[in-house]
Amino acid sequence: MANNNDFNKINEALKKAAEEKEKSLQKDAAPLITPPPAEGTVPAYKIPEIPEGAFHSNGVDHKIVAYFSPKDPIVEQFRALRTHICSSEKGCVPNTLMITSSRNQEGKTLVSVNLSIVMAQDLEKPTLLVDCNLRKPCVDLYLGLKSDKGLSDVLSGNAQISDALVKTDVKNLTVLPAGQIPMNPAELIGSQKMKDLMAELKTKFNYIILDAPPVIPYADPRILGPLVNGVVIVVRTGVTRREAISRAEGILKSVNCNILGYVLTGIEYHIPEYIHRHL
Repeated sequence: MANNNDFNKINEALKKAAEEKEKSLQKDAAPLITPPPAEGTVPAYKIPEIPEGAFHSNGVDHKIVAYFSPKDPIVEQFRALRTHICSSEKGCVPNTLMITSSRNQEGKTLVSVNLSIVMAQDLEKPTLLVDCNLRKPCVDLYLGLKSDKGLSDVLSGNAQISDALVKTDVKNLTVLPAGQIPMNPAELIGSQKMKDLMAELKTKFNYIILDAPPVIPYADPRILGPLVNGVVIVVRTGVTRREAISRAEGILKSVNCNILGYVLTGIEYHIPEYIHRHL
């Protein structure tokens, strides 16, 4: 049986290993992540990913942790993010947001869905999540929604907004799915009808979150950005390069987007193998 000295040695080893791993992560990540946001913007949040899992019986993906486990520590990170967003404009709460990233596969839709659920539940106001990714939509897949109509159908004149909105079983949360994938997504997003639609939606919902395509490959975010109060950029650790972030920022700022800050995804914490042998 281990004595107190053994436990003290293990604790010291754990502490030393954690410090060494943290230094290693910081060193390795230095060329990949953005510098700290400027004063007054939303700080970056380390939101670990939920492991791949099967869909729940009601169709909601297990990665939507805000739906299944509202008290999970990860959900608390989204609550902290929500708090900073709501206090970022010195008393003027941004009620329309766009979530985007520099490139694909950075976790922006997971952030959009989880943040929308948290805002709808905690702020207790009508909240709308709009899937503006008319190229590779997946909001409806994450939430298990089934709808024949969506944003593209409304913008093309093939549906009324009342027919496209989908109420979820999350209190106060409504979703406008992407709809049918069109041949001309940027043209639809940049139309006067999109501006008119946003104006109409603002009269119906207290908070609107747009899940937009990534900035660098597509023109859509630079069209949508000026229509909202603030933009949040998702950055994936070990994947997103500093140059990509700078380029995305430059594109958004060139059209006068209000960049609130950044969300850091893909963080993993490891205990060295030799420590496992002592536990």
